[in-house]
Amino acid sequence: MRWVIELALAALVLGYVFYALSAMAPSPAYIASEREVTANAYFVLLRLSADPNFMALVEDAICANETRKQQVLNELRSTLDAVIPVRYAYNFTVYLDDVRPPTCRVCSTWGVKLASVARPSGFNATSASPAIVSAVLRDGTRVKLTLYMTKP
Repeated sequence: MRWVIELALAALVLGYVFYALSAMAPSPAYIASEREVTANAYFVLLRLSADPNFMALVEDAICANETRKQQVLNELRSTLDAVIPVRYAYNFTVYLDDVRPPTCRVCSTWGVKLASVARPSGFNATSASPAIVSAVLRDGTRVKLTLYMTKP
């Protein structure tokens, strides 16, 4: 009789553990929403990386001198604000993806952050899934464009 009680208690504890673990798992609606956000981020990033005007703006943001840098970053932010819907917060960052840096940043090393803008300002979306695209600047330098988007 004692083993029946122990078996029932073990089944009860095991059932509670499965219930607790399933309650902590994200819902299918949340997963679908995150997939939609990531797909939108890739769509936006691929469309922008194919636009020569946007890539020229990215190159200007990388190569601008200190007096003009903030103005160019504001132009880049305005362009992204026009393309990305208001319901999303984003962080757009450009990294050097080449051993040969751009001619204007000769001392840069591989993987260094070259430019970054965000909405809201200072937003750092480490929990969001990034969209990452490799692109080439006019001087032949490869850069990695990274776009984190999330619904606040």
